[in-house]
Amino acid sequence: MELHEENEVLNWIDTFTVPIIPQTTRFWMIRTKKGYFYNEFISKRFVALAWNNITQNTDFSESSRDSLKDDILMEFNEIQRPSTVINKCISFINEIHTDDILVIPSARSSYITFALAGDYFEDETKTVELERKIVYRIENHDVDINDVSCPYKKRRHITLLRTVKNEELNYSLCRAISNYHGISNLDNYAKQILNTLYNYYMLENDISLVFNVRKQTPIGPRSINNLLYGATEFLSSIAPEKNISAQVTLNSPGDVIFLLDQVKDVLTNNWAVIFGILVLLGGGSAFSFKLPGVIEIIKSILSVKDEYRLKHAEADEKELQVLEKRLEIYNKIKDSGIDPESLRGPVDALASGCAALEVEPIVLDDETAATLSEEASMQESPDTEDE
Repeated sequence: MELHEENEVLNWIDTFTVPIIPQTTRFWMIRTKKGYFYNEFISKRFVALAWNNITQNTDFSESSRDSLKDDILMEFNEIQRPSTVINKCISFINEIHTDDILVIPSARSSYITFALAGDYFEDETKTVELERKIVYRIENHDVDINDVSCPYKKRRHITLLRTVKNEELNYSLCRAISNYHGISNLDNYAKQILNTLYNYYMLENDISLVFNVRKQTPIGPRSINNLLYGATEFLSSIAPEKNISAQVTLNSPGDVIFLLDQVKDVLTNNWAVIFGILVLLGGGSAFSFKLPGVIEIIKSILSVKDEYRLKHAEADEKELQVLEKRLEIYNKIKDSGIDPESLRGPVDALASGCAALEVEPIVLDDETAATLSEEASMQESPDTEDE
């Protein structure tokens, strides 16, 4: 491996931080009218909600509720619970905030796109009459899934994060997405959503680490054992073992998820360096070079003390910089109360387990999400779905 690549890895480890999910983040599902609007939402980077007679200028006060319900029943004969419509519109207009996380299912929920919510806006060209016309054609199978534009006025900009296939979702999250409401709050599924989006993150006082297992063929027990052993040894070196739990969901592919519960105040000094090494071993960072090169660097850190003595005198300036950085990370591990050499066994076990299980990083990529969503947009639509 080139010195500049090794230096890149060493700097990444030395400055590693765990992203903190703001406690104010909320989670919402926005449906796409049987998938008819899914491709437009993804390609044009917006989501929208029905009932064009309700806008940001609508009076939602209690004193106006009865008249607003009457208006809804007059404009949309199929609506049976106008209060539900009002509450959905209030959520879309006022309760979704910038950087909330949106879950956007395709037809039959075959694909799920995750996105960050942006600013609210309205398209004044979209009228109640246009909405009724388009919805009527959809309900009567009078239009193909990619041959109609969304007629909804109420809209929000979005930033794409990731698109996954339905079978990649956590079972409970998959069940939650199966409801047919146009907008639903998914705050109770925050961790399941975040585990789909990120390899590692902190939410309140908890830290989660996700090993994204992609192996399609049968999985050997020794591979699982190596991953569990290696990760547990790393994690128990930075937090009390009583605070560590693991969840294994291996449907080939699947996930192995470690949770450090209520650990914000009990983590060791320099814990982030050790956690960063663990993330690298688990494929949590997509460098341009292959994992074996990263493993060699990590092993060189753990044995740098002896190597430093041998090479210091004869190293050129660039080699010396790398050696100094290795030694700096080595000392950080040691200062946290851990013998770096004690991690060599867990490194080998974890590297072996991750290679056998084909663990890959979760990549958040706007263009990848958009490309995969094009395939999703060609799926047939389900027979029923509410607004």
